Amino acid sequence: MMKKTIVTISCLAVLAAASLTSAAVSAEEAARLGKDLTPMGAEKAGNADGTIPAWEGGYTTPFPGWKEGDARPDPYADDKELFTITKDNMAKYADKIPEASKAMLTAYPDEFRMHVYPTRRSAGFPQWYYDNIKKAATDVKLNPDGNGVTGAHATIPFPIPQNGKEVIWNHMLRFQGYVRDMVFSENTMYKGGADLLTTLDNQVIYPYFDPNLSEADKQEGVLYKYSSTTRTPSRDAGEGLLVMDNIDPAKIPRKAWLYDPAERRVRRLPDLDYDTPDRPENVIDDYDIYSGSPERYDFKLIGKKEFYVPYNNNRVNSNERSLKEDWGDWMLNSDLIRYELHRVWMVEATVTEGQRHVYAKRVFYVDEDSWTILVTDKYDGSGNLWRVGYYYPLTAAEVPMFGGGFVAHYDLKKNASYTIYAPNGMKKSASYTSKPEKNKFFTPAALRRRGR
Repeated sequence: MMKKTIVTISCLAVLAAASLTSAAVSAEEAARLGKDLTPMGAEKAGNADGTIPAWEGGYTTPFPGWKEGDARPDPYADDKELFTITKDNMAKYADKIPEASKAMLTAYPDEFRMHVYPTRRSAGFPQWYYDNIKKAATDVKLNPDGNGVTGAHATIPFPIPQNGKEVIWNHMLRFQGYVRDMVFSENTMYKGGADLLTTLDNQVIYPYFDPNLSEADKQEGVLYKYSSTTRTPSRDAGEGLLVMDNIDPAKIPRKAWLYDPAERRVRRLPDLDYDTPDRPENVIDDYDIYSGSPERYDFKLIGKKEFYVPYNNNRVNSNERSLKEDWGDWMLNSDLIRYELHRVWMVEATVTEGQRHVYAKRVFYVDEDSWTILVTDKYDGSGNLWRVGYYYPLTAAEVPMFGGGFVAHYDLKKNASYTIYAPNGMKKSASYTSKPEKNKFFTPAALRRRGR
């Protein structure tokens, strides 16, 4: 049972138990955005004991001298560490440590530790985006089945959420820029064993975030178009993947295609969703910590609580260091990761009756300032914590944007890790402002041309 320190806001416990059919917020509620609430819907004020400051606009000033492709500097590099949480002292901070981190501290005391720094509420986004959120807050609705949204475009759909699915939709539809162009690595590593390293070219556009999208295109409801082409290992070089998601996935399911250079043809992928295995230590909807149609889970909104979570991790997202420098035997170097105390929404997902998923339960810790899931606990069918996941957000002040960054998942049974979007050793950092590829780039025919 959750501790009494969990807080609920505006009768959240009652609302979470009610029907998922939600109404848009009232004009009076929407008027709070930008006043006692931030434009994103977070509490603007700090906490009572001063360990979480008030939000004052986030970090939106472009880094001096920074050029496209450069590693983004750490804007808080001069901050002094407050303390380090280890297995030996974790009991002192237990009420503010996610179950994922408790498990990691316990299982890997020599490798996993949490360096805690002063809290910086750096999440900042474009003004046009804030304007959209306030304007749309009274119109956007969750579909009756909870598996899509209506009336949303270029906005956080539910800045004042009323149930768990609204919070999850905020994560899936949060602002990540209109474009992402990068070369990254993904890697599966085993403690004391082998690794499976892949590097890929990746281009993504988010029509959902285009403020100038035509009305006809808005009606299509495309969230993003994703394309990647494998560089290494050589046996997979030229393999391509194309994915398109919609903001109403129950009505318009994910579309995906794979180009196989060995067969020299493109194949439609009908099952690239839910718990379909991806790499050995993750499933498809582990992408972005959680993504895709939420129809297989019931999402319970627990409330909001303060936790030590990964935050302001420009350093760990730098392309200036190699994988060898950043990784030990199989785990990301804990000394590179910055943790801070933040208020997060807690959402518990359990498999819906009549559905199935390899994760019988998941718990998500969702940042109130950016709506990014920062930590997740994933349980097996016996109720045991099986895998955990971490999101390491960066500040891309040139957009401005808080998010992006790479993701790490750990398998507690196999002593294994899986990471994606690691920029280590690449010539350029991820771009969120480059000229987007045209729509014809995101077609099966173009995917075939890019392959070998």
